[in-house]
This record gives sequence, C-alpha cells and structure tokens, in this order.
Amino acid sequence: MEAKQLAFFKDLLIQQRYEILNKADSFKEEAKESPVQGDEGDLAVSELNLALNMRLQERQAQLLSKVDRALAKIDEGTFGLCESCDEPLAIPRLMARPVANLCIACKEEQENKERVFA
Repeated sequence: MEAKQLAFFKDLLIQQRYEILNKADSFKEEAKESPVQGDEGDLAVSELNLALNMRLQERQAQLLSKVDRALAKIDEGTFGLCESCDEPLAIPRLMARPVANLCIACKEEQENKERVFA
C-alpha cells in the first residue's frame, strides 16, 4: 500500500478513535446527570435504557480495540493485508471498514464456519 493511502487510513482511524472516546465521555456524563425517579414503570424504562446503553458501550469498546489494532498494524507495516491468507485487502473494503482484517473470501469462509458450528 502506498504511503499516501496509509496516511489517509491512519487519519481516518484516529478520527474514529476520537469519536468513540467522545461518545464514551458523553455517556459517562449522561449517566451522572440523570437520576432515576418516578414510579415502577419509569424505573423499568430507565433500567432498560441503561442496559441498552451499556451494550452499546461494550460494542464501542470492541470497536476501539479494533481501531487500536489497525493503528498498530499501520505502524508495523502490515495494515491492509489479510490475516489469514496475507493477500492485500481491497481499498473499497478498507474504505467501508477500515478495521477489516480479513479479505472478503476469508471473511465469508469464517462466517460459513460460524454458521455451521453455531
């Protein structure tokens, strides 16, 4: 991959990282500011919203981990290579999902195996 393309993806990943961290900070602030009050129905809705927000935060944490791994791969010089077959990932794939670590063929194979064993 060309240096210009690597720089583009590094900037894109750094921006994604920044956005994820900002969302986490705003979630923490919202959690502090919203005391739960009301009847049992209101409390149940608050619990449901909190559970949903916690799940979203877990997903964001997983994405942050993938972003950090992709940034490390840029520094190592292995960004844009499939971790399974070592073939270069297509640029459109990286544009759609910069944290992708498998080419389309290997990802489809992985998903098929997951369906069989699920």
